[in-house]
Amino acid sequence: SLTNKFEKFLILKKIDLLFFNAPYEISLLVTKINFIIFLLSMQHRTHGFFPEYKKGHDNEIRDDIITNAVKKSFKILVGAEKDKSLLIKFFNAEENKIMIQPYTFTLPNLYKRNINLDYKKLFNDLILPQKKKIFIYPAQFWAHKNHKYIIDICIGLKKVNRDDIYFVFCGYDNGNLNYIKKLINKNKLNDYIKIFDYLDNFQLISLYLNCDGVVMPSYVGHTTIPMYEAFFFQKNIFYTKGLSDNSVKEHLTEIDINNTESFLENLQRIEKDRKQNEIKLKNAYKFYHEHCDEEKVINNFQKVFAEYKKIRELWD
Repeated sequence: SLTNKFEKFLILKKIDLLFFNAPYEISLLVTKINFIIFLLSMQHRTHGFFPEYKKGHDNEIRDDIITNAVKKSFKILVGAEKDKSLLIKFFNAEENKIMIQPYTFTLPNLYKRNINLDYKKLFNDLILPQKKKIFIYPAQFWAHKNHKYIIDICIGLKKVNRDDIYFVFCGYDNGNLNYIKKLINKNKLNDYIKIFDYLDNFQLISLYLNCDGVVMPSYVGHTTIPMYEAFFFQKNIFYTKGLSDNSVKEHLTEIDINNTESFLENLQRIEKDRKQNEIKLKNAYKFYHEHCDEEKVINNFQKVFAEYKKIRELWD
């Protein structure tokens, strides 16, 4: 008979349906109002040994949010078919309740609205090497993001005196930044790696436009926002072998994260067959517009809302 303040406020405002665009803990307070929720990767169940999944009661809270969503939500959205499979496997979710929807994106739409901005100047203001191939890793500093793989690549490059490749890390610290900085300093790799603790959206766009590719050696993420951003900006993305969803696999360059030579070997293949690579990048760009364009996402959301509206008409 008790109603929490959050839900009491929603009822007072005559809110009929809630849409959580992420697995917010506050969704646990919703008991009388229907809701739709977007869940992230379920890989805390398969990779729970990473320190970020062991902080406090994070895993238990994740599971509580997901279990509650499975039981009470009208619809669950996930970013990949593999995430849907894990949701069914670990949480016994009803298959028809789950909808595949790529994550929503900021940078492509922001770029299209500000296409005449001087991105070259923004890029030059970052003061990066002029005559090197620049690869970016736009990821927060979690252990599972595996920045160390790129450090190991650089150690190998340094041993053979190769200095034409440069990596840029950018993302918020989530506990692993100091460790990565220590590794860079210990191995004297400042001529190979640059860390930006923070970049604004326009600076990040300038990086995408002017870089030679994106490297993502993560252990987690069947699909990711930088993956789709790379598709949009038509940049090669080097992605952990076997991790991605099958729907996007053909648009990636898979690398073996247990072998630092894998990145260089794949880069060499790309450079040897630039014509075929251009076809690959164009197909990735086409995939983005067919599945991730803002209008496509809006249409998918409208279908879910229309489905709920039809059912809602069955009662007063």
